[in-house]
Amino acid sequence: MISINRIVLLQIFLVFFLSSFHKVKGGLFERSRVYIELFNDLGLNVTVHCKSGHSDLGSHFIQYPNGFYQFNFKPNAFGTSDYYCNFQWPNNFHWFDIYLFDRDHPHCGKCFWKIRPDGVCRLNYETKQYDLCYPWNSD
Repeated sequence: MISINRIVLLQIFLVFFLSSFHKVKGGLFERSRVYIELFNDLGLNVTVHCKSGHSDLGSHFIQYPNGFYQFNFKPNAFGTSDYYCNFQWPNNFHWFDIYLFDRDHPHCGKCFWKIRPDGVCRLNYETKQYDLCYPWNSD
């Protein structure tokens, strides 16, 4: 009887585990696509280079005013998807973790960021303002 219960538990575990990799919408651990938009609010042009541990999105030039860069991805089933970006403009080089699963999931399905001289600010959907501000990361 005990070995039957173990087999049943193992089957249940395998169903849950395998459903996390299911390609069809509605899988148990299905993650929605995340959209990131970076708006240039520096007052001058900026070059942005974003990457994760698995994906390098390359360098992108964002003009001022009205310039932006956008990308999207699907967080992995393990909740470890993180993206960081380097920001470079004359006499400045900074970086920031633009998406951290632990910080941004699930409320950040569409993350709108403004790049500013002292850091980046994310759109707060409650206030409709860019008031969730973070300083640049330091090494």
